[in-house]
Amino acid sequence: MARTSGGPAAEPAITLAPVTVANWQTCIHLRVSPAQATHLASNLYSLAEAYVESACVPRAIYADETMIGFVMYTFHESTGAYSIPRFMIDVHWQGAGYGRRAMAAILDALKAEHPEAPIFISLTPDNRAARQLYIGLGFEETGRREAGEDILCHR
Repeated sequence: MARTSGGPAAEPAITLAPVTVANWQTCIHLRVSPAQATHLASNLYSLAEAYVESACVPRAIYADETMIGFVMYTFHESTGAYSIPRFMIDVHWQGAGYGRRAMAAILDALKAEHPEAPIFISLTPDNRAARQLYIGLGFEETGRREAGEDILCHR
C-alpha cells in the first residue's frame, strides 16, 4: 500500500455491491484454496441459486475497486431472521484481515436493514478458521446442526 505524508497507509474501504452484468464473471472466477473448496458451494452455483430463489441477495465484496469476495444472504419474513448461506474471500486476499472486515461490513449492512433480526450462519464442523472468525465477531454457537453444518447466531 502506498504511504502518504509519512503516515500509515489507509486500509482499502470494504463495500458490498450488487452482482450485475458488468461484474458477474469476475465474481464466478473468485476462488478459495483447494482445502477450503469442500466447505462451500461455488459462486457460480450461488448466483444460479439466487436467480431461482428470489429471496437470496448476492453481493460482491470490494476492497476499494477490487472484488475480493462474495456473500449471499436471505431475510426470512416468516421468522424475522437473516441467514448467510455463502461467504467467501478470494484466496489471494486471505490472511490479511479482509474476511473479518468484510463480515463486519455485512453485519453492519444487515443490522441497518433490520436492527433486531438475528443473523444465522452455518459452517462445516471441521472449518476451524471460519468458526474462529465468526465467534470473534460475536456469533454464538446454537448447538444446532442442519444438513451436516453447525449453526451460529449473531444477535
